[in-house]
Amino acid sequence: MSRNKKKTPHETIRLSGRNVYTDKQKRVIYYDRLTRQGYLLHKEHENRMQFFKNRFTIILFAAILCAGTFLTWTQATLAGVITIVLVELYFRLSYLKKLEVITNVDFEHSISPLDYILKNKGRNRVGALCVLYFLFAVLIVLNAYLEQYNLGLMILSGGLSLVGLYFGALHAIAFFRMK
Repeated sequence: MSRNKKKTPHETIRLSGRNVYTDKQKRVIYYDRLTRQGYLLHKEHENRMQFFKNRFTIILFAAILCAGTFLTWTQATLAGVITIVLVELYFRLSYLKKLEVITNVDFEHSISPLDYILKNKGRNRVGALCVLYFLFAVLIVLNAYLEQYNLGLMILSGGLSLVGLYFGALHAIAFFRMK
């Protein structure tokens, strides 16, 4: 007899956000809006899917770091665009092909980032992340100013600062809603 109880994917997978849903059977599904298909996510897909969900942000950070250190603005933009195309092709042509396709998706609800934070993170961790995101928002702009970045990098740094402010506010809301 097996003593291991089977958990539903909804209980064990720590994915949330746009295009991640649970259906009425409590399965976690990634819905691709381009192909209009749902893909069933299991625990073993979690880490790789987390990367692919954040692929554009990760590549943008890398491009900014390259432009600020050893590449020119034009070279970093070109490298970023090429990397985005390659990662997107890999995601669509290889990774999604390995997932089980769900044809009749009956969405119960989307797992919002705020709900995910409230259910899966501790109060101390949320408070620390809130402070870190706000610090990131300030320091990225301060770094761009002190390093005298050109206008393009200044705009990118401002955009990243807005992202940091958004996530800081999201974690602040979650922090004050926690008991």
